[in-house]
Order: sequence, then C-alpha cells, then structure tokens
Amino acid sequence: MEKPLSATPPSNPYRHWANAVAAGPFLFVSGQLGWTRDGSRLCGGFDDAPAPPDDTTASGYDWVARMEGRVGAQTLAIYEQYRALLRGEGAGLANILRYHIFQRDKRYFPVFNAIRRKIEPAPPASTAVGMGRFTLEDDASLCVDGIVLRGSAVATLGLREVRPGASRHTAAAHFSHVIGAGPFLFLAGQIPIDGSKPGSPLIRNFDDIPPVGRFLQVGRSHEDTRTGPIAAQTWFTYDLIRQHLEAEGASLKDILNVVVYLQDMRDFPSFHRVHERFFGDAPPALTVIEAREVGHKGTLIEIEPTALVPGRGIARSVCNPPGWRAPAKMSALVQGGDLAFLSGIAGTTEQGNLAQDVRSLGEEARRDLGGAADASAVELQCACAVAELKRRLGAAGHAIGALAQLSVYLRDIAEWPCAEAILLRACGDWRPALTVLESPFPAPLAGARVSLSAIGWFGSVAPAAI
Repeated sequence: MEKPLSATPPSNPYRHWANAVAAGPFLFVSGQLGWTRDGSRLCGGFDDAPAPPDDTTASGYDWVARMEGRVGAQTLAIYEQYRALLRGEGAGLANILRYHIFQRDKRYFPVFNAIRRKIEPAPPASTAVGMGRFTLEDDASLCVDGIVLRGSAVATLGLREVRPGASRHTAAAHFSHVIGAGPFLFLAGQIPIDGSKPGSPLIRNFDDIPPVGRFLQVGRSHEDTRTGPIAAQTWFTYDLIRQHLEAEGASLKDILNVVVYLQDMRDFPSFHRVHERFFGDAPPALTVIEAREVGHKGTLIEIEPTALVPGRGIARSVCNPPGWRAPAKMSALVQGGDLAFLSGIAGTTEQGNLAQDVRSLGEEARRDLGGAADASAVELQCACAVAELKRRLGAAGHAIGALAQLSVYLRDIAEWPCAEAILLRACGDWRPALTVLESPFPAPLAGARVSLSAIGWFGSVAPAAI
C-alpha cells in the first residue's frame, strides 16, 4: 500500500508511490531510504539505527563512527524495512533475487558490504554504483531497490537458487554473480576486472583482451588510447556475461534486458560499437545512464543483464511499436513470458528531437502535461517520455496499469516535483514501484533532463500495490 503521508516527510520522493508491487511471482520494491523508525527523518548516525551496531559496523571510536555512522545506520534501517515488508509476503531476505545499491559516495561501500556480509550468508545478485542526490536535502547516503521472489511463487518457480555461473570468476564483494528463479536468470552488475586471475586485475586496454575483441584497434597511439579502455572493457564484460550465461544453459540471445552504467557518457559511441557486435536482429531492451562512479579500480562500465534459460517453458519475444526507430541497438520492449522490460526512454518528440516547446509535443504528451502553455525542459521531456512509455505498452496490448516498476533518472533531483506531477497525472489511480535517481547524464543525448525505464507484468492478474 502507499505509505501514509503522516509518516513520511515532504522531502521523501516516494511518499505518493507504492512501497512495493506484487506482480505474478515477483515483488518489486521501490527505492528504500534509511528512515528512522518513526519515518520522520533519515538516520544521521548509529544512535538512529533500528538495532545497535556490532563490531562489523562500528569501531568504537567516535571520529570513525561519525564518518561511517550515517551510511551504517541507513543501511541497517533499509534492511529492517525489507524484513518488515517481506514478512507480509511470506518471504525473507533469502527471497531477494537482485537489488541495486545506489550510493552517494562509494568510498563507504565497505560499510554496507560489512553489514550485508553479517546479514546475508547467501546474498542476492547486486549492482552497486555511485549516483547523485536521492533527496533535495542530500541527507540520504544510499538507496536500495530490488526484485524479490514472492513466498507464494515457490510452488511454481521453486526456491531462489544461487547459481555458479562462470565460477572461476570470483565476485569482487559479498554478492552472487547469478541468481536463478525458475527459467529466469538475474545477474549482478558485471565489471571489467578479471576475477579468474590473482588480484582480479583491471582490463585497461586492447592488450588485455584476446585479438578477437580488438576490432576497434587501429594501431595509432592517440586513437587507441582514447577508444581502447572503454572498447576493451566493454568487450571483456560482455564476454564475461556470455560465460556466466553459457554455464547456466543460456546465451546472449536469451538476454531480455541490459542496464549499462557508464562512468563517462562520452564513451557511449565506442561502447555501442562493441555492444552491437554481440546482438543480432532481436536485441534486448537497453538502458544507458551515466553514474558518478561505477565499479572500482578504474572501471569505466558496469553491465547488468536479465535473461531466460531456453527450453524451460517461457518464451522470449520482442514487441516494437509501429514506426519504431531504434536510437541504438535495442528493442523497445522485450518479454520473458509475462515479464516485460522496456528500453530507456528519453524525452524526445515523434521526430526524435528533445522537446523544445509545447507545440512540438504530440496529443498524448500534451494531455499529460496538463494543458500548460509554458513548461520547463524537464516537464516537456517527461511528458514526451511518458507518452512513449504508453505507446510501447499499448503496442503490446496493455495500459499503464500493467506497469510494475518505474525508474526515473533526472539530471537534477530538484526537478522531481515537476516530473512527478506529470507521472502522477499519467498513472491515474495506479502507483507502480518507483526509483528516483540523479544522474549526470540520464540518457545518451545532450540536453536530456530526464529518462525513464520500466518493467511491466502482462499476466492475467494485474500488478497490485502492497
């Protein structure tokens, strides 16, 4: 159910949205922030934590605790929120398939990792990237959203399984590379470090990958120095994903969705030249955003795929709306049975340009804009993105009520109220699970203020807020 307004301060970007949404066998959890027990404010230190820290989360020295306390306390609070939420679904932390750990400062990732090592002996797949602010006040250290296997789904999909994947590649932290739920494979965000070698060395340039992956190498120092790092890291990461999938009886053609976090959006063209080599005529859904920090050791990219194991009773299918002009190697919407992933949507007009004024908007976008004659760039772009979201759902025979999870990437978190007004108007009475993130570049398009990505559920029983 929607969080009571009395329990959430006005600065909470999630106060008007579902805390979680049940959709078929899955539970989609909105971005969780580290609130105090009464929900009045975010935890500022260990004194605010729902449980006292142990020796894995606090050193006992005041100066250390002051620096690490906010991250530690908010982490403990988020875990407590997950426990409470999942108890109501007959599930627990062991049902989490994958979560995203969005952090304000990845320097404090070890604080989070120490806590989850204590709490989760068999952790889910995870993706951890540094992002911008999560609230306007900038008092949230991290935001964690997730997808969970509902307790009632065990009878049909079986228990969540920690799968070995390419087991010679060790995980870089306390997470699982591959989690299985029936025919679905949820992979952690993969980064270009070679976990099969001592010390997990960073992939730095063309010399660190086999000749087959060096097709962008030209043999000139200036060009190869610019292109080589992102090209080699992209090739290595996709090849690593291939190894994980093949170890589980799947392949790259079975991928439903790919989320790519780039350290620098200027690397998108070189990334894409490698990306398109790995996929054929029915590519997966694709979302690309810039993060403030991806991975570690100098990694430039993190890639998170979701895939199907073929021959397990659920088919993969692609749905592109009429007149679809893919701006990159991607499909508009890709289904694995009733689970549907939509590619990232920028706020462009029907001509493919960023919206500049109300006159450039289509009829649907104007309706969601609410009839305003004068609108900001983020409002114009958001209205266009929502109209495209509806178009893609409509082409698959569904409406906004089939939306289970929505991610909103903003150039400036201060523009969330403007974007939210349009989204609330477009969604009507329905409130999907939500994640709101601030990104330096929310889409591979100069001037983009906002982009959307979404997951739908097309089963006979519509998604429901819990």
